[in-house]
Amino acid sequence: MSIRYVTRTVRVVALLWLWFPLSYLLYSTLALGLSIEDVVKLILGPWYWIVSAAAMAAGNGLRKLRWYGWYMFLVSNFMILYQTAVTLANYSHVQYKFLFFLATALIQSMVIYLVGRDIRVPYFFPRIRWWESDPRYKLSVPAKIIRHDGAELEGEIMDLSMGGCFLKTHAYFTPDEVVSLSFSLFDRPAACKGNVVWRAESGVTHPKGIGVKFQHLDKETHSSLKQAVNKLRKLARMYNQMSRERNWQEYLQREERFQGKTKP
Repeated sequence: MSIRYVTRTVRVVALLWLWFPLSYLLYSTLALGLSIEDVVKLILGPWYWIVSAAAMAAGNGLRKLRWYGWYMFLVSNFMILYQTAVTLANYSHVQYKFLFFLATALIQSMVIYLVGRDIRVPYFFPRIRWWESDPRYKLSVPAKIIRHDGAELEGEIMDLSMGGCFLKTHAYFTPDEVVSLSFSLFDRPAACKGNVVWRAESGVTHPKGIGVKFQHLDKETHSSLKQAVNKLRKLARMYNQMSRERNWQEYLQREERFQGKTKP
């Protein structure tokens, strides 16, 4: 997987997490007020190396855009926050330790937001809702995939944004392969080119398919795609609301049956 499609923010954060044993020690020394003796005590603790292993795994996952990268990144942040609380309580000599803890939590929240904004897009980390939803409300967007040699394949769009999409397909595509997509949304045709930047094998969270990052969109395609994406978001919100209402009705029905059975 080429990393040239990864934003600079993700690359920097991935590098910091890969070098966590060193970067955290620098942060602890400069910001949390640890002395050399305190740093040695911190290094000798087993929890520090457990957190380091989790952070380095997350950094590697983000850098290479592995499926586990985002999840490991979230887990590692919780572990780092706990490590910071332990460090402040046992080793730090700064005043107002709680404020330093809140500042660290704020920095981590900002980092999570920035990374999530760049990672949680259809062509890297799609939100697959439709393929596992109730068939009565399932939204299917068939698409034609044209390869560089002119071969035409059929696929199904599972998640879509202005920047790219995730396509369900069993065909094999190479990283960075250029493809042309043709599909129709709400009776509005769209055609655009893109690069294959992510491949997913069939699994529990994603069907087998590819993430495609769109290249430059012409004005007409951009307008059609924008209107379609806005409508799809409204449909997703409507489906979520219907799903919540249906679950609540089913819960009330179960409660009524239970109450009926327990009456003397």
